[in-house]
Amino acid sequence: MEYKYIITEINNITFCCIYTSDNICHYLKPIDSGSIVGNIYVGRVENVVKNINAAFIEIADKQKCYYSIPDNKTPIFFNEKNNPAICQGDKILVKVTTEPLKTKPAKVSSKIELTGNYSVVSNDVKGVHISKKIKADPTISDIKKNISDILIEKQKEAIQKSGYDYMGQFGIILRSGCVNADINDIIKDVTSLCDEYTDMLNKAVYSRFYTLVHQDRPAYVEEIIHLSGGNNSIEVITDIPAIHNQLLQFLPHNDNISPRLYEDDLCPLSKIYSIEKEIETALSKKVWLKSGGYLIIEQTEALSVIDVNSGKNVSKAKNTEAVEASALKTNIEAADMLCRQIKLRNLSGIIIVDFINMNSDNSEKLMEHLKSLAKRDIVNTTIVDMTPLGLVEITRKKTGKSLSESLNNTYVVR
Repeated sequence: MEYKYIITEINNITFCCIYTSDNICHYLKPIDSGSIVGNIYVGRVENVVKNINAAFIEIADKQKCYYSIPDNKTPIFFNEKNNPAICQGDKILVKVTTEPLKTKPAKVSSKIELTGNYSVVSNDVKGVHISKKIKADPTISDIKKNISDILIEKQKEAIQKSGYDYMGQFGIILRSGCVNADINDIIKDVTSLCDEYTDMLNKAVYSRFYTLVHQDRPAYVEEIIHLSGGNNSIEVITDIPAIHNQLLQFLPHNDNISPRLYEDDLCPLSKIYSIEKEIETALSKKVWLKSGGYLIIEQTEALSVIDVNSGKNVSKAKNTEAVEASALKTNIEAADMLCRQIKLRNLSGIIIVDFINMNSDNSEKLMEHLKSLAKRDIVNTTIVDMTPLGLVEITRKKTGKSLSESLNNTYVVR
């Protein structure tokens, strides 16, 4: 798959947009420069709530974060303890996994990971693991053997350097980009990442509560590296020099990723790709279809609702077969658009869609088409079923704020 990853500024807000080879925008979001996701802190356990099997951990004064006890099997404590259970007042290393949203606090985890271009160091795995995308590649077994030897050496070094056994309790995950990389670059990446992980833990041991011991690189860099996995190629285009410098600094040097600085002042980058129009559409309640039909998209606290209307696309056919064919055509077009709007708006959780009524055979065709569209979404999306009332249930994994929540009325539609 070929992608274009556009980074540009519109109305004083920097946006990231992902286009496929057909020049259709499938993902769109503003860059949050104040994001704390990925940051690693020395936290303080403020309290443990047994009835929800969770704890609340402060990463700054009066900034509480939610911590699920069952989901965190490998906590790293820096205070002396008589038992392994998490207790009030514990000094614990945590990584922020989600931003605070409305009344909900940020979430933190004891799964401490540092991510490189070709590998991930994590205290949540043992040994060397391989990304699912490249497990079948014949070259990966040799790479794994080399990295396994390096991992053992680095674990021993970490224990000798600190005197603590837990310092050597980490493993390696090989990312999908390893397939197209030089083995020396992979070894260099793993080695530097293991050293960085050990140094971070050594720093954290002697740090006070609320100390930020690691700040992640920009989220868009991680997205680009993730998208470049396997045989995907990405052209990264930006008209912001500072962003271009960051791309050159953080992105791996391989044939899959090609960063470029756009420098034509006469024709802005946002105009070439009609990004402003995409944003305005993604913030609108009504979205028109080429056939004359339209979608009404309502986003609520509990779920999102999408209503498909025939609009101006009124069939003049008198027989039932022609009416059904017209309804199926409109619903298929609506399915394409609503799946794109779900991605652009970053809708998540429960999504209910009310399509135009059809017979059972055409409804099955529509459901098959929806399922094929859901598979193309890089965020886990499931087409659940069609209810007896003809409503289609969709669930989509939450990956941060929706577009409207991210902009929070700061974007002005011109």
